[in-house]
Amino acid sequence: MGFFDYFMGQEQDKVKKYSELYDVLAYEFPDLNEKELILASCLAGLLARVAYVDFKLDPKEMTKILEVLKMWDISDKLDPVVAGKMAMAHIKNMAGLDNHLYVHPLKEHLSENERYKVLQSLFLVAASDGNVAIVESEEIRLITKGLELSNQHFISAQAEVVEFINALKK
Repeated sequence: MGFFDYFMGQEQDKVKKYSELYDVLAYEFPDLNEKELILASCLAGLLARVAYVDFKLDPKEMTKILEVLKMWDISDKLDPVVAGKMAMAHIKNMAGLDNHLYVHPLKEHLSENERYKVLQSLFLVAASDGNVAIVESEEIRLITKGLELSNQHFISAQAEVVEFINALKK
């Protein structure tokens, strides 16, 4: 299934807005196959979305997004630093988008363990500025549901950064 197949039935202008990151990555990295483009754009989009859900982007979050994209090693043909910077450049456009636009394509291409790794990555970004805000945690909870992962997956990933969770600090 191609990237745009996920948006069938939606107005074309909305599809263009939703796929903006995909389009710039496809232009910048023409040798990536469809699956690699989907993974890069959806993962980078979700990472940037969680980092900016509180409407501020900490430099530590930006650095962590780049590190996480490198860890994923999507393709030898993809420069994760460029992909991360593109996601951050489009971060304000993505702020109002529904998570399902990024999670549905990932469900198609990732195993359950890989989708759990997405949650771990999101919590790493959320914790990178020294605290996981409630709004960041709730955004990741919504993404968890969209990825068709259980609440246990969410709790397990969250537990890895428990010392940074604002709601648990005294």
